[in-house]
Formats: sequence, structure tokens, C-alpha cells
Amino acid sequence: MKTAIAIDSLLFRDESIFLVELILNLFPNSEFYTIAHKQGGILGTIETRPIVSSYLAHRAKDASVFKKNFWIMPSAVKGIPLHPSIEKVIVISRGYIHGLNLPENVSRYLYILDWNLIEQGELGAIQKMFAPYVNDWRERALTKYPKIAISSEALKEELDLPNAEVIAPTYRTEEYPFVKDEDHNFVFTHHLLYTHGLSKEEFKSIVNFLLSKNEMVRVLGPDAEFKTLLPANEKLEFGGDHCEATSAMYSHQAKAIWDFSKQFFPSKAFGAFSTGRPAIVRDLKVNREYLTQGAHFVKDFGQDLERVYGEVEASYATVDRRVLRRLGLKWNERLFKSRMVKFLDRVVES
Repeated sequence: MKTAIAIDSLLFRDESIFLVELILNLFPNSEFYTIAHKQGGILGTIETRPIVSSYLAHRAKDASVFKKNFWIMPSAVKGIPLHPSIEKVIVISRGYIHGLNLPENVSRYLYILDWNLIEQGELGAIQKMFAPYVNDWRERALTKYPKIAISSEALKEELDLPNAEVIAPTYRTEEYPFVKDEDHNFVFTHHLLYTHGLSKEEFKSIVNFLLSKNEMVRVLGPDAEFKTLLPANEKLEFGGDHCEATSAMYSHQAKAIWDFSKQFFPSKAFGAFSTGRPAIVRDLKVNREYLTQGAHFVKDFGQDLERVYGEVEASYATVDRRVLRRLGLKWNERLFKSRMVKFLDRVVES
């Protein structure tokens, strides 16, 4: 059976690409269909397979292509030509690609990772005029799929899909090694702050707060827009945007890891757990769902920073690192693949 995998974006590596690669391992001869692809943007096995993009691909320098072209997303997706030999389509949607035009005879499976690839609150006035039309199109497109899985109970409730199966995502657990007690000096020297998902004001609030406590702050993630926000300080260090393995090196001796990204799955927080360290995250439904222990939640930057800092100060040296490690490995790659095999009605190919 000839299989296709569809995903909204193949522009750069993010949390969704690793999941796609795991599914590709189950269907190694698949073709790819996407709204926008940038050659060399993700590298790896995906780019060894045939990739068909929409007419938006030639405009796609980065993810801003989706926001700029929000009003024509239905047209772009419906215009992606599915090869007539395709018999089975696995759609991994972040809110739009599931609107593909699929022939009636094609088997179809939908896994909804996310619904907010495009932050509609950030659209311009003219683009917002098209929001009712675009949202109606993508909601109606859900009815084409007899089998739907979804990444969280929170998203299942948001989309009102009571019959959808929740399949928790995963992350690169092997990139977060654990330092055994006999090899750890138990000296925790800094707070690790990820820039992903932070506004400039939020970044300044957190850093200024921690510096006021005489804490060392190490910053990881895209940092070009943040480096000039504050005066140079010997207790503020920018480490750049790196892979998970480098992040893990910074994690082992952190009092806590601050991750304020707004993702479909709190992979960076779980990475912190895997190295035996607590996490400080946004108070979001999906974070509450998955981070049942070991996390401190921030809703109001004006009120909650002092509270979570106090909680971390009282516990960072005595937290049970092994318990956090087990929590971090709960949603592992093997579990994700085994659940996907069952959902996709597939025996792993030899």
C-alpha cells in the first residue's frame, strides 16, 4: 500500500519534525505533502523522500509565510496535488494541512498535534476579516476523517472531539542523559532560561527578577532580539540556540529550568525532568495535564515570580532527582511508536 505523510510545515526543525520522523520509521517509503518546504531546512531522512508542496513554498523563507498568507491557506492546501497512486494518507496537522482534498478511496488517519500554527490574535486587520471563513473551513475538514487522534486532553476539549484518541507526543529522551549521584557534585550554580515563547517584556521581567536575587542566569535559545535589552552583567550569560544534548549539559547544575514556550507538549520541561531538575512553566492547560509533579506554574508575572522562586529555593537541593527522571521518561519514543502502530492499523515494516 503506497503511503503519504502530510504535515503543515517542513521549513525548519521543531518538536513536530521528530514525531514525523518516528512515523516515517513505520512507513519508510512514504511520500510527503506539505504547505511549505525549504530545501535543507530540516535535513535528515525526510528530505530523502519525495516532497510535494503548495504554491506557497516559493514564498517561504521562514514561518512568517503562514501568517502573511493566512487568508489563502484553504486555497493553498486544497491545491496540493495528491499522486493518484497513493492509497493511504497519514495527516499530522497543526491546524491546516488536514484540509487536503482526498479521493474517497484513500484510507485516511488524522493526528492533530496543534491547532494554533498561526497565532490569529497577531494577524492584521485585513487578515482577521478572513478568520471566520478560514476557521469554518478547517473545522469542517475534520469531518472527513473516520479516525482521529489528538495530542492532549486539553486540545481534545478545545476542539470538542469526544471520540478522538489521545496519543501523547514524545521528545528525544536519549539526548538528556542522567548524571548518577556518585558522579554529581550537587552544586547548583544557575537558573537556565529558554527564550522560546518569551516576549521581550517577559524576558526582562524574569532576568531582572533573578538578578535582583543575585542569581546566575544562563540563557538558551534564539537570542538576537534579547541580547540588547539589558546592560551587560557578569551574572547574565547567553549560550545561543543549540540541540537537546547541549541543553542537557546546561541543565544538570541548574537550580531550575524556565520554559515559557507555548507548545502542544512540554518537551523542554520533560527534558529538565530527565536530567533530574525541576521546571518553571506557564500555567497552561496542557502543562497542567502533563506536568503533574516537579513543575512550578506561572500565570501572572507580577505576582507569581516571587512565589515560584521561593518554592524552588526551598527544594532545589533536596528534590528527588530519580523521581524527576522517571517522570521525564514517562512519555518516551517507544510508547509513542507502539500507540501509533495500533492507531494507524499498521504492523511495523521489516
